[in-house]
Amino acid sequence: MNPGSVSTVKTDAIVIGAGHNGLVCANYLAREGLRVLVLEARDVIGGACVSEELVPGGTFSSCSYIQMMLRREVVEDLELKKYGLVSVAPDMLEMGLWEDGDHVMLWRDIDRTLKSMERHNARDGANFMRFGTRLRRFGELTGALLMSDPPSVEELREVFEQAGEGELFNEFVMISAEDLLSRYFESDRLRGFMMFMGMVSTWGGPRTPGTAYVYGYHAQGEFEGNYGQYGLPQGGMGMISDALAKGLEAYGGSVRTGSLVRKVIVRDDRAVGVEMVSGEVIEADLVVSNADPKRSLQGFLDAGVLPPPVERKASQIDVRGSMARIHLLVDTLPDYVGFTPGKIGPQHQGLVIMGASPALYEKAWEAQKKGDFPDDFVIEALIPSVTHPGLVKRPGHHTISLGVQQLPFDLADGDWDSRKEEWADKVLEVYFRYAPNLRGKILGRHVITPRDLERVYNITGGNIFHSSMVGTENNFDKRPIEEAAHYRTPLQGYYLCGSGSHPGGGVSGAPGHNAAKRIIADREGRYDERLIREDAVMRSSTLANLVMSTSVGRKLGYSVARSSVFRKIAERLNKTK
Repeated sequence: MNPGSVSTVKTDAIVIGAGHNGLVCANYLAREGLRVLVLEARDVIGGACVSEELVPGGTFSSCSYIQMMLRREVVEDLELKKYGLVSVAPDMLEMGLWEDGDHVMLWRDIDRTLKSMERHNARDGANFMRFGTRLRRFGELTGALLMSDPPSVEELREVFEQAGEGELFNEFVMISAEDLLSRYFESDRLRGFMMFMGMVSTWGGPRTPGTAYVYGYHAQGEFEGNYGQYGLPQGGMGMISDALAKGLEAYGGSVRTGSLVRKVIVRDDRAVGVEMVSGEVIEADLVVSNADPKRSLQGFLDAGVLPPPVERKASQIDVRGSMARIHLLVDTLPDYVGFTPGKIGPQHQGLVIMGASPALYEKAWEAQKKGDFPDDFVIEALIPSVTHPGLVKRPGHHTISLGVQQLPFDLADGDWDSRKEEWADKVLEVYFRYAPNLRGKILGRHVITPRDLERVYNITGGNIFHSSMVGTENNFDKRPIEEAAHYRTPLQGYYLCGSGSHPGGGVSGAPGHNAAKRIIADREGRYDERLIREDAVMRSSTLANLVMSTSVGRKLGYSVARSSVFRKIAERLNKTK
């Protein structure tokens, strides 16, 4: 079919991309009575929130792998449990591990966490309590803003100042991850362990201003009302996307896979549909792109459609900062250094961060700037098949997913296609220092490089957040650019709903939710109304903040938290109402 021919398909709304945000947006629109068609280029839905049999015999969460940032409002509004989402939180959530066997464990139980901290550093247990309280306060003040139209930096600062928390704004928004964590923790290793969240898909190092916000944004997640916890979906992260697709279908929407969009059709400054690579034309009064903003504002639009200044800004969107994964199918669990060989334990349950230190992140940043690999790596590892054995086909087999952050998209010497296996071999040699028994026990591996993230998963520049989250210039009402920051583009009827929009990356569903609410308000004529979801505010820690704001209160709170007698009380107080 030629672009100018009469379309054989007409619908109310088209969503480009069946990533989780696109599916979230489509669900909200469908529940408003719109006929929604989601077009997915790949043969599988989910985007970066997807489960795939990357190695025969095992199902892997290809890109994202923990359910921590998924907003409970989205889970509840869209009834994801009703449509099949089943997730479980491991008892041991996260572990920092070093080559000499030294380790720190973060548990669901705060008393066990504090005791682990104390064994590592006598004073950092109390420091962790103080830091956790401050992080939670940051979450309280930003919770509603993440599920709303984006604020300006000035408006965000005013929220903190009115609450008497001006310094908290500076700590968690403006400074570097190293500067932030150095204010609270003595142990260099502990700072490195906790710093990981600030280095995810980041073009920068521990001292790069603005990485404190990358940390704060990602570290304030929750699972089923429990702050700081996460869940592992039974069928991998694709289970979230599958539940969203089922919910969409229940409300009359549909998803078409293997459907690659060539461009958004624009007439008289208005989006009126899409043209497929196949030549098919699909008409709609509303087009929403879940793709990254460079693809949405450049790749899908003919040159000259947007005003020249907007085109120029779109071309300058910062997508630097990538990462890579190695997925392994093994026939035995790793015997991590410092633990009894051959014994299954908590060290196999949660996310393990290996070798973390500020200095190693700094070396990675130096290599990243040069377009090279560092000599050593901080490695993240997760074994989902321990929590969900159904992810493997044979008993005794396990799926292990490794990740490395702070990687360049373009290499100074060669490219990712030619150096993929070399890089993977180098990472595994580091991994074997922590799990020496796995040498010779790997049945298969699948490597996903920054180039694969762009080519296979359609993420420009391989940045899983769709654009940089470092610094105020890349966030809030400047994300992805001012002219498209409120989910609207300069073209009437064309909106953005992906991770490149406020509040940003991670499997949260917030950009999809916010875009849908903006679209619905615009259709109702409430174009200039500021949309704020008040029920997204974290409510349960006012008393804790009051107690922890004094030296006496901190000592009392710390003593209570260390006591298992009070653990159940603490769990209730920790729940988000």
